[in-house]
Amino acid sequence: MRKVVLDSILSLDGCYTDGKREIDWFDFVDEDMTWSHDILTRAGTLAFGRTTYEDFTQVFPKMDAAKVGFDPYIVERLNTLPKVVFSKTLKDGSWNPVTIIHSDPAKELARMKEGDGKDILLLGSGSIVAAAVRAGIVDDYRLRVEPIILGTGKPLFLEPQERRKLRLVKSWTFPSGVLGLHYERVPT
Repeated sequence: MRKVVLDSILSLDGCYTDGKREIDWFDFVDEDMTWSHDILTRAGTLAFGRTTYEDFTQVFPKMDAAKVGFDPYIVERLNTLPKVVFSKTLKDGSWNPVTIIHSDPAKELARMKEGDGKDILLLGSGSIVAAAVRAGIVDDYRLRVEPIILGTGKPLFLEPQERRKLRLVKSWTFPSGVLGLHYERVPT
């Protein structure tokens, strides 16, 4: 059985974008690169909502990692791993390999989870996160909490959820002030 792993950066007040849908309030530092490198090593599939997929499509396919000081392994993995995009409107994707899925994200993720292989990495995508958490199929929560209060923005956990008990696996404090948290779901 595969794991569904949520990897997200959020503000202290729980938002993954600000009120203008911007993410310019966080910077990738060396610790973030190490974090992402580790998670992507265990990933076999990337899962996105349409908006996050389109945002990533604007950056990673054309990124020259060496030129911008980004870990080339991260760029290579993001560009080559199979991608699943949950969307009601997207017909096709240009960032391959990609599969567009128009059905219920929670049901499809649960089906994918039953197979063999590496982790399914859920990136950003608040509505997809909400559906996966609500369905109880997220196994690991990998969160980086930025030392900023945005005051407005999109909360990572969009809709009221029933309680989900988590167990802290590990925590890190980055020199930048970011708090890295790894929680796993406690089976009910």
